[in-house]
Amino acid sequence: MLKRGEPISHELLQQLYFEQGQSAQQIADRLDVSYHKVSYWMDRYGLQRRRQSEAGYLKHNPDGEKFKIDLSNRDLFIAGVALYLGEGDKTNPSLILTNSDPRTLKLWVRFLEIVCSVSSKKLKAHIDYYEDMEYSTLLNFWSGELGVPSENFEHPTLKKGRTAWGDQRGQRSLYGTVHIRFHDSRLKSLMMSWINDLLDGKL
Repeated sequence: MLKRGEPISHELLQQLYFEQGQSAQQIADRLDVSYHKVSYWMDRYGLQRRRQSEAGYLKHNPDGEKFKIDLSNRDLFIAGVALYLGEGDKTNPSLILTNSDPRTLKLWVRFLEIVCSVSSKKLKAHIDYYEDMEYSTLLNFWSGELGVPSENFEHPTLKKGRTAWGDQRGQRSLYGTVHIRFHDSRLKSLMMSWINDLLDGKL
């Protein structure tokens, strides 16, 4: 609590607003001052406010970011961005990558773990498979290959017929197709900016 007429220091606003992610109103309530006083001192120090989308993100993620970016492994970073450019869902607010090749999906999981600090234990997945496949066998296989807990696999999709649609050779994966999902709108936004930078030759 501040004394009457006491200014709000730059250091305190930096700590509460940026480091702890509190809103201007929460700071006002905490310091027992008006919202306008917090707003005045933020403007006085030239502290830029969060956009509404960022404020909403922090409200729904009170523990802070779900990820932390590490760009020290540049080869893996570029590989992950290029992979999402080719195989990732660009419209969903979540990061969703679909493939049937275990090596490709393991590369994607490695990108999430090493570059984005997202554990495979936090990922969701589901399997598309065909009538002549045994789902329990597929689940055990993919869970073991990707390190995604079996309980994180959502309801599968059973497809009719024995061959994959659109494959002129009549071939398909022996293990079905897997969709890997990690929901974080901010990380998805970062991925789309990385893709644009890759296409523009800036990476």
